[in-house]
Amino acid sequence: MSMKAVKIEAWKFYDKWRNKPPYSPALKATIRISRKGWNHLTGAAGYKKRVVGDVYRRLKLLPYADEIIKTSTTIQNIVTKKKIKYYALEAVVEVEQDGKKSLRKIRVIIQQDKSGQFIFFSVMDKKRRRRKKN
Repeated sequence: MSMKAVKIEAWKFYDKWRNKPPYSPALKATIRISRKGWNHLTGAAGYKKRVVGDVYRRLKLLPYADEIIKTSTTIQNIVTKKKIKYYALEAVVEVEQDGKKSLRKIRVIIQQDKSGQFIFFSVMDKKRRRRKKN
């Protein structure tokens, strides 16, 4: 699937997701799905630049992010940067990519803004390290 096709498919999911924001039992709050998360994932202007493979992988993980937000009951980590709190939710899920299924640790980042509202910010998976051949 081309990057353009993946982006179109991901945007359709994201747009529906914005209209039906998930409730997080871990944070005991509804998570706002905003343009901020989309821009962060796609490396839009003013956000961290991302290589095509990274954007592709993250967009493919969006449905898993929704599921993790809805089912996770534990906050894995809390980091504060510039007075903004970031909460990490994690789960090991079966991910299908290129016709193959594998277990992967998926991390979802939720940002809490100054008004106390929780906003979806990012999703990532544990990068697989390639072993060096001797």
